Amino acid sequence: MKLKFDNNYFIILFFFLYFIIGIFVVGDYSVTPDEPLHRINGFIFLKYLSDFFTLNIDLTNHLKNIPNMHDDWRKTYGVIFDLPLAYLEVFFKLENKNEVYLLRHFFTFFIFFVSTIYFYIFIQKNLKDKGLALIGVLMLITTPRIFSHSFYNSKDIIFLSLMIIAMYYSLNILKKFNYKNLFFSCLFCALASNIRIIGVYLPLLTFFFYYFKNKENYEIKSFHFFILYFSIYFTSLYLIWPFLWSNPIQNFFLVFSESMNYPTWWKFKTLYLGKFINPENLPWHYFFIWFSSTTPFIFLVIIIFSIINFMKNYFTYFVKIEFKNSMSLWNKNIEMVNLYVFLIFFIPIFFIICLNSTLYNGWRHLFFIYPSLIFLSVQTFNLIKKNYGLNFFKVFISIIVLQFIYNGLFIFKSHPFQGIYFNLLAKNFVVGNLPIDYWGTGNKKTIDSLLQKNEGNFLNISTASYSDLNNIYFSSTKQTKYSKKISFNGTSKESRINADYIFTNYYYDRNPNFSEKYKIPSNFFSYYKLIIDGIVVNELFKRK
Repeated sequence: MKLKFDNNYFIILFFFLYFIIGIFVVGDYSVTPDEPLHRINGFIFLKYLSDFFTLNIDLTNHLKNIPNMHDDWRKTYGVIFDLPLAYLEVFFKLENKNEVYLLRHFFTFFIFFVSTIYFYIFIQKNLKDKGLALIGVLMLITTPRIFSHSFYNSKDIIFLSLMIIAMYYSLNILKKFNYKNLFFSCLFCALASNIRIIGVYLPLLTFFFYYFKNKENYEIKSFHFFILYFSIYFTSLYLIWPFLWSNPIQNFFLVFSESMNYPTWWKFKTLYLGKFINPENLPWHYFFIWFSSTTPFIFLVIIIFSIINFMKNYFTYFVKIEFKNSMSLWNKNIEMVNLYVFLIFFIPIFFIICLNSTLYNGWRHLFFIYPSLIFLSVQTFNLIKKNYGLNFFKVFISIIVLQFIYNGLFIFKSHPFQGIYFNLLAKNFVVGNLPIDYWGTGNKKTIDSLLQKNEGNFLNISTASYSDLNNIYFSSTKQTKYSKKISFNGTSKESRINADYIFTNYYYDRNPNFSEKYKIPSNFFSYYKLIIDGIVVNELFKRK
C-alpha cells in the first residue's frame, strides 16, 4: 500500500501554499549580523567588475568607500548570491535599507523554495512514491531552524539549496548519461562550490561512482568522462568567480585552505558545554551535540535508525564483494543512490573531524547534509511497513504526523524566532551550555517593545552582549517610527554612565565572568524578558 496524497493536483497545491506562506512572512524577519557583511561583499565584487570591464556604474548612492577586492578580508567569499543582489539594488535604485534586505530575504527564500521542488522530484524518482517524497519535503521545511534560516541565511541555506539541485543532476548522470545532465551537474556543483568551496567534493564523488559503474554500462570511457566533466566544472567555477581570474590555481587553494580552517583573527570564543572555546579547537562531538539538540526528536530517532540500518546492510553486502576486475560496489540503482547519498553527508563530517575545521554558530555550516539524512530516513517507512506489518506502520505514520503538527505549532507560535528552536531533550540543557540567539533574531522585538512604552522619551541603550544593535535594528526589513528616538552606546564600561537601559541576549565572544563590558551594574534591575518556548532569549535591564 502506498501512502496517500499522491495526486498531482494535491502536490501542486501543497507547493503553492508553501510559497504563499513564505511570501506572506518574508518581511517579518530582522536583519542578521552576516547580512550587512555579505551585502558589502556584493558591492566589492560589483566594483571590481565595473573597473575590470570599464563599466560606468555609480555605486556611491548605495555604498560609500567600497574596499578593493584584493585588499579586503572577504576576497575569498563566494559571490554567486551577493553580486547579483548588489546589481539588482543598483538597477532598481533601492536606497531604503528595508527594501534592500527584504529583497535579499525574498531571493533567499525563493532559491530554497525551488530546491524543495527538486528535492521532492529527487525522492519521488528514486523511491517511486509521491507520498514518501512529500514526507521528505515536510521533514525539511518543518524543521524549525531550517524554516527560519531559509529567509535570511544567504550562505548556508543557499549552499544547501544548490547542493540539492547539484545532487539531483549528478545522480541522473550516473543512472543515464546525457549531455544535459552533465552540463547542469557541472554548473550547479560550480555554483555550490562558489558559496562554500567544500562543494568540490561532490564532482569528485560523482566521478568516483562513474568509474565504479559496470564497464558494460559506460556511456563514455571514464578517462574521457573525467576530462569532459572537470573541464566544464572548473570552467564554470572560473567564469562565475572573479577572485579566481587573476591567479586561478593559487587563489583556488587560498580559498580552500581558509575554508578548511577559517582564520579567527578576531579572537572570538564560542560557548560550548559551559566553556568558552576557540572555534579552531572545538571537540569532535561539536556537530553531533548541536544536531541532536536542534533536530525534532522523532526526526532525530528516524535519522539515527536509518544510518545504522544502512551501515549494517551495506557492510553485510561489502564483505561479500569479490575483489576482481569486475567488482561492483552495488547491485541495483537504488543501492548506488543510497551509497552516494550516504557519502554526501559522511565525507564532510569525516574530514571536518579529521582536519579539526573551524565551526561556530551551531551546525549551520553543515545544513547541506540534512537533505541526505532525510532521504535515507524516508526509506525507513517502507522498511517498517515491510518488516513490522501494516498496523505498526499506521502507528508510525501517526507519530510522524504528530511531530509535523508539533513543528507547525512551534513555527506559528514562535514566529519569527523559529531559529531559536531546541527539541524536547535539549530545552532544559541549553541554558549556560550553548548560545541561544547567536544571530540576534529577537533583538529588534525587545527594543521595539521598549520603545512602544516610551514613545515620548529619547533613550540611551547600552549592550552587555556580543550584539551590534545598530546594524540589526536600523537595517530592519520593516520601517520603524522609533528609529530617531534611541541611541545605542556600545558595550564599553563608559557606555553605562548615561545608559537608561542595558540590553543582553546572553551571546558572548568570551567568558562574561572575566569581562567588564558584559557585567550588569548593581543599579540596574531586570525590566523585560523575551521568552520563547520557555527559554529566555534576551533581557532588558533598567536603571533603578
